Amino acid sequence: MEMRAGAVRRGGQQSGAAERSRASRRQSGAVAPVVDGEEGRRGCSLPISTIPLQDREYPHLAHTAALLLLLATTVVAAAVPSQANALLAWKASLGAPAVLSSWNRAAMPVICSSWAGVACDTDGHAISLSLRGLSLNGTLDALNVAALPALTALDLNNSNFSSHIPASLSHLHSLATLDLGSNWFDGPILPQLGNLSSLIDLRLYNNNLVGDIPHHLTRLPKIQHFDLSSNYFTNPSAYQEFLPMPTVKFRSLYLNYLNGSFPEFVLNRGNCLLIDNIISGTIPDSLTVKLPNLMHLNLSVNAFSGQILASLSTLRKLQDLRIGDNNLTGGVPEFLGSMSQLRVLEIGGNPLGGSIPPVLGRLKMLQLLDISSAGLVSTIPPQLGNLGNLYYANLSMNQLSGGLPPELAGMRKMREFCIWSNILTGKIPPAQFTNWPELKWFLVENNSFSGKIPPELGKAAKLEILYLFSNNLTGSIPAELGELVNLIELEVSANQLEGELPATITSLRNLYYLALFDNNFSGTLPPDLGKGLSLVDVSFGSNNFSGELPQRLCDGLALQNFAANHNNFRGRLPPCLKNCMKLFQVLLEAVADLEF
Repeated sequence: MEMRAGAVRRGGQQSGAAERSRASRRQSGAVAPVVDGEEGRRGCSLPISTIPLQDREYPHLAHTAALLLLLATTVVAAAVPSQANALLAWKASLGAPAVLSSWNRAAMPVICSSWAGVACDTDGHAISLSLRGLSLNGTLDALNVAALPALTALDLNNSNFSSHIPASLSHLHSLATLDLGSNWFDGPILPQLGNLSSLIDLRLYNNNLVGDIPHHLTRLPKIQHFDLSSNYFTNPSAYQEFLPMPTVKFRSLYLNYLNGSFPEFVLNRGNCLLIDNIISGTIPDSLTVKLPNLMHLNLSVNAFSGQILASLSTLRKLQDLRIGDNNLTGGVPEFLGSMSQLRVLEIGGNPLGGSIPPVLGRLKMLQLLDISSAGLVSTIPPQLGNLGNLYYANLSMNQLSGGLPPELAGMRKMREFCIWSNILTGKIPPAQFTNWPELKWFLVENNSFSGKIPPELGKAAKLEILYLFSNNLTGSIPAELGELVNLIELEVSANQLEGELPATITSLRNLYYLALFDNNFSGTLPPDLGKGLSLVDVSFGSNNFSGELPQRLCDGLALQNFAANHNNFRGRLPPCLKNCMKLFQVLLEAVADLEF
C-alpha cells in the first residue's frame, strides 16, 4: 500500500485516495473448528449428582435433554467460528505481521491474557481489541465480527488500514467505542453504522472518506464523542433529516468540504464544537443560546463574515475560542477581555483591523494568543505583560509599530514568541531572554529593530530557533551565543552586523541551519565549524569573510544548500562537499580563489 507522503492533508487531491490500490476483499469462507474451551464444555453431560431429583426419576428425559443441549451448542459453534479462530483468520489476511506474533494457535487457550491488544470479560469473551499504531497494512474485510459479539471497544487508530469501512461492524451491538482514526479508509460511511445503539465514542477522523454524512449517525442514542474531521465529506442532501444528537459533548466536522450556511443540526448541547470547512455567512446568535455550556469552539478556516459575535461573552465556560482564517471584520472587540476563563484565543487570519485592546491583559488564564495577519495597526499594549500563563504569542504579519514593551518580561512561561513582519523599532530588550526561561522560539524577523544583539540571549538555554534577520541590528554576534546548546536554527542575515564570528559558535552541537548572508562580517571562520554536525543549510554569502572555509563544514553529509559567494575565501573547498548526495544548490560566484 502506498504510504503517506507527509504533506498537509488539507487541499490534497481527492483522486489521491482513488489512485491507491485497494487491498483485495477476503472472506473467511470455511467454518473454523470449535476451540476446546468454555463454548465446547457447555455441551458436556452433567454429573449425575447435579441432576435434579425429578430428572433422576425419568432418566430417559434427562438424557434426551442433554442430547438436545449438545446438538444446539454444536450447531451454534459450527455457525460462528470461535473468537480465537476469527482473529487468526484476520491476522492471516494481514500477512501475519510480527507485531501480532502472540496471536498463535499454541496460545489459543489463553487468548485473554497473552494475545496483544485483546481484553476479555470474566467469562472469557473478548470485549476490547486495541491495535493502535501498529502499522498493520490491511483491511477489515476478513474480520468476522460475528465471532466477537461481546466486543465493546475497537481501536485501530493509526494502523495503516485501507479500503472501505465494512457494514458488518454494525452487528457489534455492544460496541461503545469505535476508533478508526488516522488510517486510509475510503468510500462513504455506510448508514448501517447508525444501528450501533450502544456507541458512545465514534472517531473516524483523518481518513479519505467521501460523500454525504449519513443522517442515520445522528440517531445514535448514546453518542457523546463524534469526530468525522479531516476527510472529504460534502454537504448532506437533506439536513432536515438530521436529529439534534442531544447526548453529544464533543462534535468535530473539522477539515471537510461542507459549504453553504451554518449547519443547524450541530447546535444542540455539547461542550465542544469544531467546524473547519467552507461555511459562509455570519456566525449565528443561536450558537450561544443553544450551546450555553460550550467549552471548546473552533470555527477556523471557513468563510464566516461580519463581526466577532458579541454574545460569545455569555459563554462563561468557554476556554478555547478559535475563529481564525475567516472574513471577520470590525476589530478585536473589548468584550474578549472579560472572558477571564479563556485559555486559547485564536482570531488571526481575519481582516479585523484596528488595535490590540489593552483589556486582553486581563486574561490571566490565557495560554495561547494568535492575532497574526489580522490587519492590526497598533502598538503592543504593555498590559500584555500581565499574561503570566501565556506560552505562545503570535502577532506576526500586522502593522505593529513602536518597541517591545519591557513589561512583556512578565510573560514568564513564554515558549514561542512570534512577532515577525511588522514595523517594530527600538532595541531588543535583554529582559526577554533573562525572564523567559522556557523560551524555544524567538521570531522577530522582518522588522526594524536596531542596536546590538543582547549578550543576555545566552540565558535562554532552551532556545531552539532564533530568527533576527531583516532588521537593522549592528555590532557583532556575542560570544554568549555559544551557550544556546539546544539551538537548531540561527538566521541573522540582512542586518548590519560586523566583526568575526565568535569561536563559541562551534559549541552549538544541534545546529543544522545557519544563515549569515548580507551583513558586514569579516575575518576567518572558526576552523572547527561543522565538525560532528549535520548542517543542512549554510549561507555565508555577501560578507567580507576571508581565509579558508572550515574543512569539516559538511561532516554529516546532510548539506543541501551552501552559499559562500561574494566573499574573500581562498584555498580548498571542504572535500566532504563531493559526498553530500542531497546537495542541490552551491553558490560560489565572486569568491577570490577556491578549489577542491
